[in-house]
Amino acid sequence: MSDTRGRVLDAALSCLVAHGFGGTTARAIAQAGGFAPGVIYYHFTDLDDLLVATLAHTCEARAKRYRAELSDVDRAGRAVEVLRTLYDEDTAVGHIAAVQEIYAGARPGSRLAAQLSLETRRWEELAEELLTALLRGKPLASVVRVPVVASAAVAFYLGMETLTHLDGDRSRPAALFDQAARIATVFDRIPRLRRRSS
Repeated sequence: MSDTRGRVLDAALSCLVAHGFGGTTARAIAQAGGFAPGVIYYHFTDLDDLLVATLAHTCEARAKRYRAELSDVDRAGRAVEVLRTLYDEDTAVGHIAAVQEIYAGARPGSRLAAQLSLETRRWEELAEELLTALLRGKPLASVVRVPVVASAAVAFYLGMETLTHLDGDRSRPAALFDQAARIATVFDRIPRLRRRSS
């Protein structure tokens, strides 16, 4: 990726966070990035093309980070610690706020909506991988439908940020992670079943 293209993507991301979906115009993006609006159209077909690329760019970067941090995690307590840190990072870099704005503004049937569906599925796959690792050998594994729980976890994650955005209560995520940590402690005490030797 060229430096200029990267600057445009970063400017679009910061514009979504600062001005919302409706305020993310070519002029506002150019102003945020310190370049002429024409630069956008040199690298992207139109504003929708830029927003699709921005969504893919931020999700790819964050998913890579999540995978790196969660790759060897197989205990719920540790997973909650890592997820709390990653959520704080998501908030700090504007990832969650930007994605929320795109969810709010994407028209059904648009390229942006299609990209949202693709990215949401990728996050669900990541959640499935983590849940599979946490449930491996646990008695609960036989009753938990991992894809269903993974989908619910992603929906919960997005919903938590939506509510936090609406009321400005930044203590809400902290309280939820505290609760998750308490549940994780109990979950980790459940022994893994030993495989029967054949």
